[in-house]
Amino acid sequence: MSFKESINEELTKEYEERIYLYLTSIDAVAIELTEDEKMELLDHVDVASIEVDEPIHVQNATIDWGVSRIGAPPVWSNGVTGQGVKVAVMDTGVDMSHPDLQVVKGKSFIRNQLSYNDLNGHGTHVAGIIGAQHNNFGVYGVAPDVDLYIAKVLDDQGNGFTSYVVEAIDWAVREGVDIINLSLGGKNQSADLQRAIERAYSQGILFVAAAGNEGTQTGQTNTVDFPAAYSSVIAVAAVDNQDRRAIFSNGASATGPTVEVSAPGQAIRSTHIKQGYTVKSGTSMAAPHVAGHLALLKQAYPDKSHTQIRTLMQQQTKDLGPTGRDSVFGFGRIAIPSTLKITNPRPLEATGLQAIVEGWQNNQCQVKLSWKPPVDGEPPASYIIYRNNREIDRVQAGNQSYLDSVSPGTYTYSIETIGRNGEKSNRSKMITIKVEQDAEITPITSFNDVAGSEWFASALYDLKQRGIMTGYTDGSARPNQIITRGEAAVLMAKALNEQAVTYRNGFIDVRPQSFDANYIQAMVDRGIFSGYSTQIFRPHVAIPRGEVAAILSRGFNTPPIRDVSFYDVPTNYQFYQSIMRIGRANFASGYADGSFRPFAEVTRAEFATFLARAIKANE
Repeated sequence: MSFKESINEELTKEYEERIYLYLTSIDAVAIELTEDEKMELLDHVDVASIEVDEPIHVQNATIDWGVSRIGAPPVWSNGVTGQGVKVAVMDTGVDMSHPDLQVVKGKSFIRNQLSYNDLNGHGTHVAGIIGAQHNNFGVYGVAPDVDLYIAKVLDDQGNGFTSYVVEAIDWAVREGVDIINLSLGGKNQSADLQRAIERAYSQGILFVAAAGNEGTQTGQTNTVDFPAAYSSVIAVAAVDNQDRRAIFSNGASATGPTVEVSAPGQAIRSTHIKQGYTVKSGTSMAAPHVAGHLALLKQAYPDKSHTQIRTLMQQQTKDLGPTGRDSVFGFGRIAIPSTLKITNPRPLEATGLQAIVEGWQNNQCQVKLSWKPPVDGEPPASYIIYRNNREIDRVQAGNQSYLDSVSPGTYTYSIETIGRNGEKSNRSKMITIKVEQDAEITPITSFNDVAGSEWFASALYDLKQRGIMTGYTDGSARPNQIITRGEAAVLMAKALNEQAVTYRNGFIDVRPQSFDANYIQAMVDRGIFSGYSTQIFRPHVAIPRGEVAAILSRGFNTPPIRDVSFYDVPTNYQFYQSIMRIGRANFASGYADGSFRPFAEVTRAEFATFLARAIKANE
């Protein structure tokens, strides 16, 4: 039931027990009514309309025409999905909360912007074409099991600098990525960018780039953008669903002698920001189809070099123009053979990973790891030991144990099986432990999306051990997801050992049945949280850094241990004192440029870090 202006509380009071949702943003309520009551309420002067609360259903996942056209679906059933291949997407970032995208690691290279979250949509669309997961909803990417690495080199308007890309390439090299997708470009050459690309290419990284969307009508002119025009880069042109050169509203697919292959780039459906989906066109959409193709080849032929993989990709094409390579389609539109399969089967992963303390020597804890070898499949030749997602040692297959020496701290271990021909298995299930002097080792159930090497990992596992942040039912922590006021109230209440109390229905936007209602009531009663008015709490709204400072300073003692100042926090700002207190207590630090960014949204990882520091300081 919608109201012409604000919700008429006098009118709804009679039906209060049958209202199951307040929709304050549109001045409406979701309510159970008889047909007679509906007709009577429609006559009220304040009621704008009453419509049925229609049910909605999960939409089945769709395979976009481009993914089908290049031949990806048949090879998925052969087990070729890009698993174990690292693909870096250098673009506007990615929607970090999108359910179709699982990002292994991300970083922003934009000046004064730490988050790689995408507010433009271009990078999220590109990433989905490459690696949208097969999860029975949304869309399917060409290589759904690739490891996505996100480098935000373009801002929210789609602009950036060459220096951002150069720095991002260096980062990708350090991370050991296999393929870099560059759905960006321009008309000007850069010697610095070319050197960075050639250096990374010489180390085995494949580069894929959009040829550009400013081709001439005749297609006789060399219009390929840089960096696609560099010889170390695979320049990708776009075709439509009839395998014709793609024509866009503001131009056409670029042409030139450096065009290497073509791929679908007209009306491509993929992931978008705000956990959505949309259709886009351009060579920016064609390039990630090729990046996905290369990822499938990389998995299928793990022993081939990057130049051999590139040659294979050139051969797996449908010739569309004049016989042989031409300036419009290159070698042709990519076409993955349905017979593509993994040449060397991967060994199965080790199982039963455990960790115990053997003893202490000179403040170093001796942690003994043990595991069981795979019982089926190819016999292992050796094992790789990982601590906090970093390789620390290799042992021969005759060993099923390993002794590690560590300082007090939190550690996540996993094991990788190596086959006789050098093939690697999937990682074993992770085990996370907390090591403390004069205390028994404490196993902690690992989050499946926290490897242990992240800056926030120890804080997340500390809160998990305390029973404060237990994660989601699928075993994830979702560290890069923005935290809401309702979620923050739950975690804060648990951190302060406050018991949930019966919700008294003080806010019209908090449902008594919701998981956070009783915790919100407890935090409001203690004065840690407050509403925006006597009627509104906004439990689903992101909590900003300034308000986080306020609730931490209200809930914990904040003894000063350092001096701080933040140029973007004026003394008349409502949470100025709170920010100063938690900054001096080192619960939350500012950014390298001297700012605090009080209005910036907070991720679950950031909030966990603030909270863990506050708890430890008060113990």
